[in-house]
Amino acid sequence: KIINEGNTSNQRQKQNNRPISTENSRNKRKRSQPNPRELISPSGHKVLVGRNRRDNEAICFQLSRPNDIWMHSRGCPGAHVLLCVRRGSPEVTDEDLQFAADLAVFYSDARTERRAEVTTAEPKHITKPRGAPPGAVTLRQEGKTLVGRPENVPDELKEAREQSGGAWDEMGDRKLGTRAKNKKRTASIEKETKQRRREEAREKNKRRKQKQEDDRMSGFD
Repeated sequence: KIINEGNTSNQRQKQNNRPISTENSRNKRKRSQPNPRELISPSGHKVLVGRNRRDNEAICFQLSRPNDIWMHSRGCPGAHVLLCVRRGSPEVTDEDLQFAADLAVFYSDARTERRAEVTTAEPKHITKPRGAPPGAVTLRQEGKTLVGRPENVPDELKEAREQSGGAWDEMGDRKLGTRAKNKKRTASIEKETKQRRREEAREKNKRRKQKQEDDRMSGFD
């Protein structure tokens, strides 16, 4: 009986562990699945915005369809944005394109700028370089270049960014973000450098004139 009880106890332990293992596996699979932000454009098109590299990768190669429009803020790191244009959906308007372009800039390192260029492309022209990390892509052909204005995104997105330490205050005004701070710091350094060079040039010119004067006076000796 003792042996049987021991076996029964072991079996119960295995049974108790089995659901936990299954639940952990499910949670792990859930975490590995893409979970981009989903927004709706003025005409009713779904717009996907990547939260991380995994989402960006999925937007390019799993979630996109041939008629969709891919966007990314030009020249800086940022989220991949997908304006979904599916069969039976309304015609894409300029307002839809502007909405998605604003999001591309807002969710990028250019979000503290008043405006920034946005690259567009058809999904079929997006390629993955060999050995590149998740979310890193190249374009065989670019589409129309748009201009995004991050201050025009919905207020709830600014509030969410503010809560997470973003670049907007409660009045909807732009804070001084990292990129803007760097620009200001760089301009200050350049100004100081120019001023120092001017002073060095004036000092050098003064020494040269003094030497010429000394040489001239020594000629009278």
